Amino acid sequence: MIASRRTTANFESSDRELLYNAITRGVECAVTAAPNHKITEPTTFHRILSPSTASERLCDLAYEVTLQSLLDKQLSGIEACKSEAARKREKWASIPAFVVATVSGMQKQTLSTVAEEDVYKELPFVPPATIRQLEDYASACASIQNLLLSLHSEDIGSKWATGSVIRTPAFRELVGCEDTDMVVGLILIGWSKRTPRMRRRREIQGDVLRDVI
Repeated sequence: MIASRRTTANFESSDRELLYNAITRGVECAVTAAPNHKITEPTTFHRILSPSTASERLCDLAYEVTLQSLLDKQLSGIEACKSEAARKREKWASIPAFVVATVSGMQKQTLSTVAEEDVYKELPFVPPATIRQLEDYASACASIQNLLLSLHSEDIGSKWATGSVIRTPAFRELVGCEDTDMVVGLILIGWSKRTPRMRRRREIQGDVLRDVI
């Protein structure tokens, strides 16, 4: 089961109640089985089902962040940028569910003040600064993997996303993050339209796995 899991980004419509319960079971696996030094329990999961007010706000946020990023890069005209941003919103609107994973007790992740026109721009990256923070971040990552595997055991696909959307003030406000909450990932969830192919650049024996003698 573990070896067969793949990241998927193309989802079919899903049963809302079934997804709700599957995510609950997944989070139980996430927080029960993940290593957690000192039992700090730093990880929190925020569930968003589609369609809902929150999912509509998230899709609008994806549109605004994408548009802002494209305009800043000045690679194409305004209408082309709007078209690409609208494509992003439409794709996210087809995703049946989202889960946001955050880890608490990190360095301050926000700016003291943010202008209204900057709420869709990426905040500066603030990494863990202490051993405890690094351990808590690692625990959050382990928790996410357990969630993905639990969903896969029920034939539910997922993708762990870490793009620019999750690093904006607008996204943090939507989720309800505290200043010292770090967003570890946005998990896209639903039934996969197709099974992605396995891709590997490194051999297991002698490359990924090395014997120390």
